[in-house]
Amino acid sequence: MIWIGVALAIVVVGFAGVDRWFYEQVSLRLNDETRPVGRDFHALTRPFWETVRLVTASIWAAVVLAVVGAVLDPRRTARYLLALAAVGVVGLVANVLQGAIGRLRPNQAESHLAFKPPLTELLSKETVCFPSGEATLAFAIAATATSFLPRWRWAFFAAATLGALARLVNGAHYPSDVAAGALLGALAAPWLLRRLTPLERYAVRRGPA
Repeated sequence: MIWIGVALAIVVVGFAGVDRWFYEQVSLRLNDETRPVGRDFHALTRPFWETVRLVTASIWAAVVLAVVGAVLDPRRTARYLLALAAVGVVGLVANVLQGAIGRLRPNQAESHLAFKPPLTELLSKETVCFPSGEATLAFAIAATATSFLPRWRWAFFAAATLGALARLVNGAHYPSDVAAGALLGALAAPWLLRRLTPLERYAVRRGPA
C-alpha cells in the first residue's frame, strides 16, 4: 500500500536528519510560548489539540467506542470487546518499545539520534519517544473501527492523522516517531483482532440460546 511506503519513508528521512529540522523549524515555532508566533498559536489552539488527543488517541476513546458499539449492536458485543483488547495490547506494545528503544524526546537532547541505554526506560517513559504511543493508539482505533464500518474508513483515519499531528504540534515527538506509531497501530491491531476472532465464536456458543 502507498501509505505504508510513505510512512516508512518518513521514518527513514526522519532519522537521516529531517526529524531535528522539523522540530526546530516547525514544532518549536508553533509551540514555544517564548516566541511571538508560538505564543499566539499555543494560546489559541492548545485546547483544540488537547481535545483531539483525548478523542482520537487515548484508550478512553477506544473504551467509549466499544461500549457504544455494544449498546447499539449487542449481538456483536464480544467482537467489540476483542477489538478493545487488540487496541489495548498494541498500545501496550508501543509503550514497551518506547522504553526498550530509549530514543530521547526532542526537548531532551540536542540530537535526534540520542538514545538512553536499551531497556532502561521500561517503567518510566517520560523522556523517550519512539514509537509514539498516542499515534499507535490513534491508528489502532481507526483500523479496528474500519473493520466494523468500512465506509467510514476515511473519517476514522483522518481523525487518527489529526491525533498524530497533535504530538508534532506540541513538540513531544519527531515525525518518525509518529510515522512508526501509525504503522504499528494500523497494521498490528487488525492483525491481532483477526487472531482473536476464534474467541468471539467461542463466546457466541457459550452465550444464551
